[in-house]
Amino acid sequence: MKLTRPFVMVERDVLFDSELTYLEKLVYCILCAFSDNDTRTCYPSYNTIAEKVGCSKKTVIQCVSSLCEKGWIQKKQQRTKNGGHKSNIYFLSKKSENISSPNSQIKNEYTSTTSSENSKSKKQVEYDYKLEEIKEQIDYEYFVENMPDNIYMVDFICRCIPELYNKSSSEDKKLLKEVSSLDILGFLQHIACRNYSDKKNLKAYLKTMFMEYLQTEKLLISTAVYPKI
Repeated sequence: MKLTRPFVMVERDVLFDSELTYLEKLVYCILCAFSDNDTRTCYPSYNTIAEKVGCSKKTVIQCVSSLCEKGWIQKKQQRTKNGGHKSNIYFLSKKSENISSPNSQIKNEYTSTTSSENSKSKKQVEYDYKLEEIKEQIDYEYFVENMPDNIYMVDFICRCIPELYNKSSSEDKKLLKEVSSLDILGFLQHIACRNYSDKKNLKAYLKTMFMEYLQTEKLLISTAVYPKI
């Protein structure tokens, strides 16, 4: 996504909105810089926005959520053909914009999700940020490119990590913090070709298995006897 225009137009109402923080206004300005003039849509990643604003990705996620809540933008999550995550697509709008305008019709085509998705709680924003961190930590794109058939399971594991973290001991939290792509690969091999038809709560069972797998791997490493050289 290249920026080709030498200038960008930003609604005065956004700049003068006393409910917006200066960072929220900056994030909005960056989205304006990337947006298409006709459709008012753009899709820069959180990392790109953070780089242009000069803040952390977590701050950008919070600002985007706030801008959605206050009605200045709409956000739609995108996925690849294999189910992997892509950058969100954003729709810039005026609060007073006529819902029947052509731009609104374009937005409605992409924003069929409910308003509750945009009005995320602080807890949900923190969860989303943690999920993004986990995916970077395990090199999620590697699984998207090389193991597309298993991406649904990789997504499941990524979602399980913050859930397990909140209920774990300090030792287990340390294990979860250090999860790598090798741990994900090892666990996928560990559960391959198993029959789970008798499990009533498969999600809870797999979460327990994943935690036990990490604990076992740590034990094997700590008790390994290395040959003397």
